[in-house]
Amino acid sequence: MNLRLRERREALGLNQKELAQKVGKSFRTIQSWEREESYPNAELVGALCEVFKTDPNDLLGWYEEHPEGKPTAPAGAEGELITCYRQSTEKRRSKILETARDQAELSKAQVAAPEGEGLEADQVRSA
Repeated sequence: MNLRLRERREALGLNQKELAQKVGKSFRTIQSWEREESYPNAELVGALCEVFKTDPNDLLGWYEEHPEGKPTAPAGAEGELITCYRQSTEKRRSKILETARDQAELSKAQVAAPEGEGLEADQVRSA
């Protein structure tokens, strides 16, 4: 983790004691975080982000790991779909999304229909 606590604190002109008071922790806790001996929990990361007027990605140094600001896609077919979507033009993205929504609705209808009353395979293909 690349916690940017000291950098942010100094940019605001705060000392460790002042920051500790703002987030309700001890001076020693702030020291420990800055030395990366321990780390704040999610709730405290949120409090620190409020103090520093930033987001968790920036505070935790995650933008360096994802320079494009995009997390990596999941593995398998889902990841392939996301990758293809990201590489498409805006017009084609809207078509991909429209197709995905249509297929999700058809799937819901099939699951909701009682046994033997679902859409026939021909109906699904023509939809």
